[in-house]
Amino acid sequence: MPAVRCCLPLLALLSSVSVFAADSTPGEEFFESKVRPLLSQHCFACHGRDQKKGGLSLASREALMTGGESGPTVVLEHPADSLLIQAVEHRGGLQMPPNGKLTDAEQKTLRTWVELGLPWSAESDHGGIRANGTITADDRDFWSFRPVVNTPVPTVKYVSWPRRTLDAFILSQLETNGLQPAAEADRRTYIRRVSWTLTGLLPTPEDVQAFVSDTSDDAYEKLVSRLLDSPHYGERWARHWLDIARYGEDQAHTFQARKYPEGYRYRDWVVNAFNRDLPYDQFVMEQIAADLLPAATLEERLARLPALGFFALGPVYYKDAGCAGKAEADEIDDRIDTLCRGFLGLTVSCARCHDHKFDPIPTQDYYALAGVFASTQYREAPLVADEIAKAYEDRANAVKQREKEYADAQAAESLRFGETLVPQTADYIVAAWKLQQRRQDDIKTGAKAIADESGLHAVTIQRWSDFLTGNNFNAKPYLAALKPGFAKHTRSIDDPVSALLEPAARMLQHELATALEERHRLEAEYEQQRAAAATEEAKKNVAKPNLEGPRAELLKGLLTDRNAPFAVPKDQIEKLLSDDRKAVLTAIQKDIEQLKQAVGPKYPFAHSLSDGQPTNAKVNVRGNHKDLGDEVPRRFLTILDTTPFKDGSGRRELARAIASPANPLTARVIVNRVWQQHFGRGIVGTASNFGLLGERPTHPELLDHLAAKFIEAGWSLKWLHREILLSATYRQSSEVALSQGETDSDAIDPDNRLLWRQNRRRMDIETWRDAALQVSGQIDLTVGGPSQNLNDANHRRRTLYSAISRHDLNATLRLFDFPDPNLTSERRSNTTVPMQQLFLLNSGFIVKQAQTVTQRVMAEKMTDDEQRIERVYQWLFQRSPTDGERQLGRKFLNAALPSEVSATEVKLTAWEQYAQALLGTNEFAFID
Repeated sequence: MPAVRCCLPLLALLSSVSVFAADSTPGEEFFESKVRPLLSQHCFACHGRDQKKGGLSLASREALMTGGESGPTVVLEHPADSLLIQAVEHRGGLQMPPNGKLTDAEQKTLRTWVELGLPWSAESDHGGIRANGTITADDRDFWSFRPVVNTPVPTVKYVSWPRRTLDAFILSQLETNGLQPAAEADRRTYIRRVSWTLTGLLPTPEDVQAFVSDTSDDAYEKLVSRLLDSPHYGERWARHWLDIARYGEDQAHTFQARKYPEGYRYRDWVVNAFNRDLPYDQFVMEQIAADLLPAATLEERLARLPALGFFALGPVYYKDAGCAGKAEADEIDDRIDTLCRGFLGLTVSCARCHDHKFDPIPTQDYYALAGVFASTQYREAPLVADEIAKAYEDRANAVKQREKEYADAQAAESLRFGETLVPQTADYIVAAWKLQQRRQDDIKTGAKAIADESGLHAVTIQRWSDFLTGNNFNAKPYLAALKPGFAKHTRSIDDPVSALLEPAARMLQHELATALEERHRLEAEYEQQRAAAATEEAKKNVAKPNLEGPRAELLKGLLTDRNAPFAVPKDQIEKLLSDDRKAVLTAIQKDIEQLKQAVGPKYPFAHSLSDGQPTNAKVNVRGNHKDLGDEVPRRFLTILDTTPFKDGSGRRELARAIASPANPLTARVIVNRVWQQHFGRGIVGTASNFGLLGERPTHPELLDHLAAKFIEAGWSLKWLHREILLSATYRQSSEVALSQGETDSDAIDPDNRLLWRQNRRRMDIETWRDAALQVSGQIDLTVGGPSQNLNDANHRRRTLYSAISRHDLNATLRLFDFPDPNLTSERRSNTTVPMQQLFLLNSGFIVKQAQTVTQRVMAEKMTDDEQRIERVYQWLFQRSPTDGERQLGRKFLNAALPSEVSATEVKLTAWEQYAQALLGTNEFAFID
């Protein structure tokens, strides 16, 4: 944007934007889940606890850093120069492991490990490491595995402050720590906050005015209820869940990304589930076993099936002959990891290779769950009645059958045509020789010229020329006699060298014709024997003709192979046929077109699951799918329930075990996730890890209180929202300024873990983009339907409805910390990079919104810029501008261009630049 006029005001208005910080160190969990299994499989045999081959031990981090006879193994300051990395990448003399190079993915894992500073979980580093998989009384007494208990509401001194029982739990800790809650936020701040947290949209100026003016006792209750009843509530909260479900609409782990064209149906199912307040226990069960749950009607059963996209839309790993078993094991691991982190807050996948080092999850538990998913298969389930789906499939199969007949007819015509050319074999060999004498740039026109001279077909001349190469002369014995005639030279066909070529070509022609004649004879005999057979069974027993030996190789190489010179490609055969032969193919094509028109659009379907053959998994020793140990019966985690699964795959029993009120994890985990979305941090800071390596709850009694009441309320998420949003805790201001005599709460609790104030939060990319569309008046609030490309200039729908690609995640989403859809994500990361600010300055999307904001405000019946500035501030910030902001706006809009800048250089008007600057401010992007 070249306009000099905008530079200083833009710098004044666009203060730095900070965003949620990314986790930079996976730490011990990364080591346990990725590195230790790799070392165990490839390295510990020679460098383990009791082995020090070459003087190198990998028994501890210290031993690895010390290195062996070849010197230090790792250079943390220069990871790529580390001997470890050089050895596994086979750079230099030392190549490890000695029995074969690691895969690219394994090499990348080790590089990442070194770059992270060699995080290592060992006895010397963590006192909580487990000796074995035995589950003890202490394990059962760990806070997250204890039964949920609704403890009495604590007594507090500041009795007038609590509005909900949860406030007493918060206030009790504040008072214990010498803290006091912040003042209540003003109503404009509250409606902006609660509208964003529940719907992901900004309130309109009219909404704000109505709420501020509402003096009724239940004004807050009415506002929250209205927002919870909005269809946009489900859209906002679906996006939170889709992060956990690692929602994507294609695949990353393949050379050609596989699409999930109906994947949006899972997204829409989640939206609908939140909007109708589907009880959370049912929400859990349908995503695990919707196809196995009882349904009163067909409509109810079909409506549930998209829920299985939770698993069915998961990553699929590339399979070839060498890694199919590992790919399948990785896919099961993905399902176990997503299931257990998402619903239970446990890192069960750490037990894939060994007993969990920190939590009471033996390896046997992992493979008990693996058996459930090994007994489950992917299915594209029709969302219509069976007879409708069958009728469509019958019509589609009729097309496929006719297309096969067409392909067979083409192949038959190609073979027949090739056979008619056999008597001209020598002529085509000579023509190919002539073509090879031409210049490279004259090959295409040369084939046609030779064909016109000789009455041969140019396509076949070209194929013979391509066929008669050095490699084929060496590989195919029947071409050996032709090789001398194709030696490199520049003489003409009349030179003596042709005496070598033509006799050899005639001999090959004779051999080919004889082989073809023999095949025809055998085929005729076969048909005669079949005709003479008395029964159908006898006809089947007639042996098919089998031409073997050199003649079979000759026919295959010159007539029927894909690259055979007389095998005309199917897409070229028609132009070589006579009119009557073409007519046969044309008739079939017409039939195919008519059948296609009759097929109609395919019925809707869901990417779903179904039970396969029930099977128990065997332990993969050290995570190696080729090294199998004991078989493990299908069941739930031992720490929670030991009842074996007997019903098919076990998915329905698994779903009920997870959704059981007796399960101490499920309610706690979802309550904590909801709390995190309302406050920016959960009561447990590690929302997907309630194990030993996870954080401890800041308010354990409050978490249990809410979990117990949540279950009593029928697992209603809308009940939970009301409890939180109508609390005094949530209604606090985010300000940290002190009045005289107040406690310096920021010094006592700088991270605000005890919630003595509300947290200021930045919009995620979806709500920020939606807000920009909203204030420009361009947003399309239609709910549900297929996804759109986010880069489409006409995409005005909410960002939720943008296609999510694992293979190539949209650059804008990636820039603004959208999570990796290959992995379950408990929270958005937080980065601050220059490209984010450059996006605000240069993005075509932002420029377009600035232009449409300008068009919108200019369409209003206003007489001057003072009124327009007021209106734009109401749209963007839901408030009036201050006197200083009015003055800055007027000054910018009325400023003349510098003398050295011509009007033609300015691509945006002053108002468009002003609107763009406001869209890029922190106040627009942050919620107090």
